[in-house]
Amino acid sequence: MKIIIAPQSFKGSLTAKEATNIILDSAKSVFPNAELVGLPIADGGDGTLETIIDATNGELINSNVKGPDNRIVEASWGLFNSEKNEKTAIIEMARASGLAMLDPNNLDPFNSTTFGTGELIINAVKYGAKKIILGIGGSATNDCGIGVAKAVGIKFLDSKKNEIDNNVANFSKIREINLNNIIPELKNVKFEVACDVTNTLCGIEGASYIYGPQKGASIDDIKILDKSLLHIGNLIEKELNLNVLNLKGGGAAGGLGAGMVAFFGATLRPGVDIIFDTLNVEEKIKDADLIITGEGQFDISSTYNKAPTAIAKLGKKYNIPSIGISGSFGEGFDKLDEFGILSKSTLINKISTLDDNIKNADNLLRIASVEQLKAIKIGMNL
Repeated sequence: MKIIIAPQSFKGSLTAKEATNIILDSAKSVFPNAELVGLPIADGGDGTLETIIDATNGELINSNVKGPDNRIVEASWGLFNSEKNEKTAIIEMARASGLAMLDPNNLDPFNSTTFGTGELIINAVKYGAKKIILGIGGSATNDCGIGVAKAVGIKFLDSKKNEIDNNVANFSKIREINLNNIIPELKNVKFEVACDVTNTLCGIEGASYIYGPQKGASIDDIKILDKSLLHIGNLIEKELNLNVLNLKGGGAAGGLGAGMVAFFGATLRPGVDIIFDTLNVEEKIKDADLIITGEGQFDISSTYNKAPTAIAKLGKKYNIPSIGISGSFGEGFDKLDEFGILSKSTLINKISTLDDNIKNADNLLRIASVEQLKAIKIGMNL
């Protein structure tokens, strides 16, 4: 009997690796002769960086870069060898250019920059990365990735060949995208961008209108921001012969999705697809008899390309049943049956506070997983 143990992190309490190890120990106690495979998973959201580094025995590196407000910050990123033995970096732009890094009472969508994310890319290349996975959730920015591009040497010039500053309101003055000074090592680097939204760059479903308000933009600001990104999109088509205005996901992270495609030749893909390919998940699970997965809460959002439902769907492909363990159930948790998580349980086993549950998450997960597996063992003997 082969059991795959593949939870993602239980947000606020357990990392994916910690959860995996706890369920592994539980499985050993109930099925001592089973082949047990621990496979911590992630979907490109919170905890992905640490999960990938843990799963690949990679290295977590700290670099000093410019934050979204140009102040120097320390940002973590990861370096590991992929299943194809390819030196790969994983970068979360939120660590260098994230909204959570700023005072919520002092947001500035015009001047917040992705420059620091570009500096992390430079660091990754210096460490020898041949592939870079970039997660772009949680941005503070609306600069179409121009900050990233400037960091690696791309120049944005006005009609007099002067460089335009980082204020998005001035982007309409840009007349030329000059690639002459781009770092040459980047030419041999592949980029995959974890992008789970389909918003285009501009318009009422675009970066500025949909995400601008949470970054501090007023109605009037949004119109200026959108007009500036439209100008950049048209300029990219003229100068680089790429149409990013109709690109699904181009509006992600304030247009960083479009910028990464335009300036770096990146591919935009759902985060869970990138992570699962990186960890070779399908190959590892296809001959299993059971999958155990889990996360902090099962609810309707779990069905939107989250890691537990993604691995359960893979299990269905190979007729492998999946069970799930979560911190709690939310509305719509029963929908997970359709994705292959056929039995679900929660950690909560008595009246208790959220703080108590978080503090005792390791013991609660141990109890829940043992009880789930005991039920399976009973079923096998019926």
